[in-house]
Amino acid sequence: MRLLMSRVEDGVVPGPGLSVAETVFTFVVIPVALFALIALLSWAISAPRKEKPQSSVSSIN
Repeated sequence: MRLLMSRVEDGVVPGPGLSVAETVFTFVVIPVALFALIALLSWAISAPRKEKPQSSVSSIN
């Protein structure tokens, strides 16, 4: 009995385990979605802009 008690730290009570769906969602879906969001935002900020049509007034003399 003493051997079993030594594996648990003082004050630590293990909670319920995660299901397969919760594990996949937490460790696969969320990181991939965050990566895609960051990649999309960085692409949108640095994407080449469309050239604006030249104004008929290019300079004032």
